Amino acid sequence: METSAKSSATLPANDSGYPLREMVRVYGAVGGFARSHVVIGWIVLFLLVWFFNPIKAMPYPSEVLGAFKRMWSAPGSSGLVYNVYVTLKLNIVGVLVSSVLSLLISYLAVIPLFQPFNKFIQWLRYIPIVGFNLVFLTLFTIGWPMKVAMLTTGMSFFLVTSMTSVIAGIPRMKYELARVLGYNDWHVFYSVVVRPTLPAMIDMIAQNAAMGWVMITAIETFNRTEGGIGSQIYAYTSTNQLAEVYAYLLIIGAIAVIEDGLLSLIKRVLFPYSTIAERA
Repeated sequence: METSAKSSATLPANDSGYPLREMVRVYGAVGGFARSHVVIGWIVLFLLVWFFNPIKAMPYPSEVLGAFKRMWSAPGSSGLVYNVYVTLKLNIVGVLVSSVLSLLISYLAVIPLFQPFNKFIQWLRYIPIVGFNLVFLTLFTIGWPMKVAMLTTGMSFFLVTSMTSVIAGIPRMKYELARVLGYNDWHVFYSVVVRPTLPAMIDMIAQNAAMGWVMITAIETFNRTEGGIGSQIYAYTSTNQLAEVYAYLLIIGAIAVIEDGLLSLIKRVLFPYSTIAERA
């Protein structure tokens, strides 16, 4: 009797008899099967709200689907494929360039000579990117180079801030231990600063990619040369074609989910040890 009582009291948290209880607990141990049902449930709820939405200004799914068909068949620079390609190319270039620049600036912040410059870059994130329009116009003139420069600069301001905070979180004891072991400056830099923080840097890049989509729509609205999703959203909003606007918003959401998944995959492949706890 006593043994059975003890065994029943020590049932695993994710036992099949307690799925509902685990779903409402803080960090409840929910299995993959139950978790997939939760995700499906939220998707169904979202679709129901959308189909029977009380907000009259929000287009219905059938209207958005019709907008997809119209934009797909539209010719030339007003077509769906062309504008998605233009914006996606800008997004990829912006993420790559800003990531490389931000990694360089952030890692150099461990050297006192470069710390004031790093701090100055962080302060610039409070200034709206449109505040630099005249500078970009003077340097690049209007067009593709200007859009790349604006996006890269804006993303770098935020990415440097988040990456520097990761480096600042390294315990001082690790530096002292490396010194005790006789490491030189470059060995300390690689072993204590670079190598342990690279997995977290990929997380920062993923977060910053979302910020990039916010900036892209603003940049393409200001600089509408070559088209793009931002310029199309502006044009459709001006003529009150909300179905087309929501169609492009859904495309942005789909691309963002794919980007996030790709970055997670890259992190898992390059740094498998860092994702063990996430997969447990």
